[in-house]
Amino acid sequence: MQIDEFYRYFKFIVGGGISLLIALGITYALTEIIGLWHMLSFGIALLIEIIFLFFYHSVVTFKKRGKFWLFMSVILFISNLNWILVYITTVFWQWNYLASIVLVALMVSVLNYLINKTLVFRK
Repeated sequence: MQIDEFYRYFKFIVGGGISLLIALGITYALTEIIGLWHMLSFGIALLIEIIFLFFYHSVVTFKKRGKFWLFMSVILFISNLNWILVYITTVFWQWNYLASIVLVALMVSVLNYLINKTLVFRK
């Protein structure tokens, strides 16, 4: 991987980290304070993340306006994969929901970057 590509991936991960903190905060607040089911709370958080991530990646990571509807499709795919894996790890494997969110996000980040780089924000 070239140094520029590594730096871009690093910015991508930073944006993902910020969005993960947003998702964790929203999920925690909706679950622990409002009393919603953690999977519904996480679903709401993912929708808010999508909007944040598109603007972040357009401005910071790739420095170009991406194709929003394609981005939505990619993120919905990634988010569904994310949601399903969090569901499996929390409901079937009984992991803590916050730890599951973090671990699953790390697992899908590389796939997410590659799809966004090649389809949504390509030159």
